[in-house]
Amino acid sequence: MRFPRWIRPLLLFFSIFSGLNAEEKVLEGKLLQFGRLLHSGEEFVTLISNDLGPELSRHEKETIRILCEMKGKNCEPLRFDLSPFAEQTGLAPWTLKKIPDYVGRGLYSINPVVSPDGKALFWTVFRPQGRHGTQRIWMAEKDEFGIWKDGKEMPPPLNNELPTSVLAALSGGNELFLFGSYDDEEQKKKLEDELQERKKEAYQNIDRDPEVHSKIESIEEEYRKKKEALARRVPLYRSYKENQSWSVPKIIQFPGFYNHYRKKTNPSQEVFGGSTLSSNGRVLIFSVQREDSVGKLDLYVSYRREDGTYVFGQNLGNGINTEKEEMAPFLASDDRTLYFSSDGHKGISVYVTRRIGDGWDKWTKPTEVSENLKGTNFFSIPANSQWAYLSKEGKLYMAYLPEEFRPGAVVVVEGRVKDENGNSLSAEIHYESLTNLSKLGSAKSDPKDGSFSIVLPYGQKYGIYVEKKGYLTVSRNLDLTTSEKKDKVATEFVLPTLAAGRQVRLDNIFFETNRFELTKDSEPELDRLAEILKADPNLKIRIEGHTDNIGKEKDNQVLSENRAKAVSEYLRSHHGIDPTRLHTVGYGDSIPIAPNDTPENRQKNRRVVFIISE
Repeated sequence: MRFPRWIRPLLLFFSIFSGLNAEEKVLEGKLLQFGRLLHSGEEFVTLISNDLGPELSRHEKETIRILCEMKGKNCEPLRFDLSPFAEQTGLAPWTLKKIPDYVGRGLYSINPVVSPDGKALFWTVFRPQGRHGTQRIWMAEKDEFGIWKDGKEMPPPLNNELPTSVLAALSGGNELFLFGSYDDEEQKKKLEDELQERKKEAYQNIDRDPEVHSKIESIEEEYRKKKEALARRVPLYRSYKENQSWSVPKIIQFPGFYNHYRKKTNPSQEVFGGSTLSSNGRVLIFSVQREDSVGKLDLYVSYRREDGTYVFGQNLGNGINTEKEEMAPFLASDDRTLYFSSDGHKGISVYVTRRIGDGWDKWTKPTEVSENLKGTNFFSIPANSQWAYLSKEGKLYMAYLPEEFRPGAVVVVEGRVKDENGNSLSAEIHYESLTNLSKLGSAKSDPKDGSFSIVLPYGQKYGIYVEKKGYLTVSRNLDLTTSEKKDKVATEFVLPTLAAGRQVRLDNIFFETNRFELTKDSEPELDRLAEILKADPNLKIRIEGHTDNIGKEKDNQVLSENRAKAVSEYLRSHHGIDPTRLHTVGYGDSIPIAPNDTPENRQKNRRVVFIISE
C-alpha cells in the first residue's frame, strides 16, 4: 500500500515513538516447537521469527534466559543465554556451557580473554586471507541483565592486515595487552631511510676520503644489526581506551626478549606461546624458546621496572616446563594461581599450579584440571567467578570450576571518576600498599562514562588515588586485613579543579587514637600534596583539622589544631615548603559532615582537609 507524501513523516514519527516505548523483558523457560515457543512459568510465549530463529531452533527443549522486545504478548528475541546460568551453584565439575553462536557470528573463534570484572569478552577469530589466513580481534559486552550482546570485530588501530589478538585485559577492560605487529613496516622504512641518507653523505666525500668504502660497509653492518634487533623484538603491545576508540598500540619495552621457536612448515615465522599479566601489570609470564629452555616452548617470568621496561626474565623451571610445549598461560586475579596448556604429559590439556611464598620462582606441582578439557589450550577467569572461559574446536564455552581449582578470593573495586559538574573524566587511578608503602599498579577510567575497576587481593591496607592534569588528586583507603569478606566495593571520585576555594579531604593520612603524631603510612599521601605545592610555587593552602564529638569539646579543639599543624610541619620539614604558604586551623567537632551516631559516621567526621586559599 502506498501512502500520500504528507502522511509519511507522521508514520515515521509514530514508528520511532513506538520503538522508544517498546517494553524489554527478560524471560526464562524451555524452548519448544523448534524454538518458536517459550514455556515460561505457567505461560506459553510465542517467539517472533527473526535472525535468531535458526539458532534458537537448534536449542529445542533447552532452558534459556532471553531478552525480549515485547510485541503485545509475543516476544521478539534480542539475545539470550543458555542454561546453566552464571549464578547457579552445585553443578557437576567442569560442566560446559556454550556461549551462543550469535555472539561470535558462528565464526571460528579461539583465545577468549575476559576482563577481571567479567563485563567484557575479547577473543580471536580466524579468517581466510592469502595462503595461510589471518587473525582478528573481536569483542562483546554484557548488558545490564548479564547477557552477552552481539560480538563485533574491533576496528583499527587494534586490527590491521597482520594477525592480532588480545593476550590480557587489565582491570576494567580499559587497557589491553596485545599480540601483533603494529609499526614494524614503519620502523623498517625509517631504518632504510636513515641508512640511505648516511650512505649518501658518505658518498659525497668519495673524492676526499680514501676510507669511504670501509665506512659505508661499517654503516651497512650497523643497520643490518638494527634490522635484526627489530625482527627479534617482543610482539607485545599496549593500548588504552580513548574517547570513542582505542589508542594506537605501543610496543612494550623488553630489551632482552628473543625467541628461537619457529614453525616447521615456515622457518621464518616465529611461534610465540602467549603471555599473561599480573593484576597490576607489573609481572609478565610468557611462553618462548630461549637458550636455557627445557623444551620447545617454556614459561618464563619477567618484572617491570619503574621506567616501564621489562627485565630479561627467568625460566619457571623443570617443575612446570617439560620437553614439549608449555603455552597459553593465564594468571588469575589473585596473582597466585597459574593455568597453562601443556602437551608434555598426556596429550594437550590445561594444568594449574599455585605460587608458593612471595617470590615467583616456587610453584606447586602442576595438576591437570580435567580430562574433559583435553584439546583446550586457552583459559580465562574473571575475578571471584565460578566459571572459566575457554575455546574448543573453534567455539567459545564456559566451564564450571570445582572449588579446588578456583583462584583465591579478591576484591573488585568498581568506581567512576567525575568532575564537580558530574561530567565523566578519563583519569589515572593508582593504588598502593599502605602496609609496606609500595606502589602496586594503575588503571585508566573510561573516557565515555568515567568507569574503572581494579582488583585487590586480601591481606593488606590499600590507598587508592586518582590523578588528572588540571585537577586536584583525590584519594581513598581500603582495609583488606579484616575478617569481613566482600566481592565488590563501589566508590566514586569527584575531582575538583585546581582553583581557589577548592578543597580535598586527605583520606590517606592516619593518626593514633586521640593523638596527633602522623603514622608512617600517611607519608605517600602527604608526599603527593607536597608535589602539588612544588608544581605551583604561588599556591597557598589552608589545612583544617576536624574531630568527632567523643570527648570534651576543648580537648577536641586542641587535637584538631595539632593534627593540622602536624601536616604543615611534615610538608615543611620533609619537602621544604615555605610555611607562609601553609595556614592551619582546627575546628574540633563544630563542623560535622555526618551524624555522630555510628562508628562509620564518626570516622567521616575525624578528618583533615586542605583548601586552596590562593
